[in-house]
Amino acid sequence: MGNLFLLSLSLNSDIFETNIINIVLLVVLLVNVVGATLKTEMYERKSKILTEVEGAEQRLTEATERLREAETQNAQAELVISKIEEKTAKLRTNILNSNWNRAFEEMYRMEKAANLAIQYETTKVARENQSSLLTIGLKNAYNFIINDLTYEDCCELNSKRIQQIPKLS
Repeated sequence: MGNLFLLSLSLNSDIFETNIINIVLLVVLLVNVVGATLKTEMYERKSKILTEVEGAEQRLTEATERLREAETQNAQAELVISKIEEKTAKLRTNILNSNWNRAFEEMYRMEKAANLAIQYETTKVARENQSSLLTIGLKNAYNFIINDLTYEDCCELNSKRIQQIPKLS
């Protein structure tokens, strides 16, 4: 049998068959030698990709949590802003009412002062008119007495006055 094996080994001169055998041997050699290296590389790549995916998921979870915190802070800020707006509106209304009241009080004081000034001027003019009328009346009476009144007229006036005096019983 050993002889048979030696006889069966021979050099094949057919190039096509030889190339197929060489290609098959090359593929088998590549699968065995390079396959192990590729498996190792692929496993490492898979591990790296899984690590990166886990990291990305963790960053996504953290980002989602920060988003929720930011939304909570935004809601709180909007609540504070609405309270500030309410206080501002109330303060604006109070200031407007206060200014309105002050303006009304100032107008009332000015009206009162104007009325007092008018009353003072009216009294002053009335006194001046009264004084002027008295002066004119006295001058006219003096001129009448000096220039126009006669002795008879004077006696007649005195008689009328005497008659007006009530009698004592």
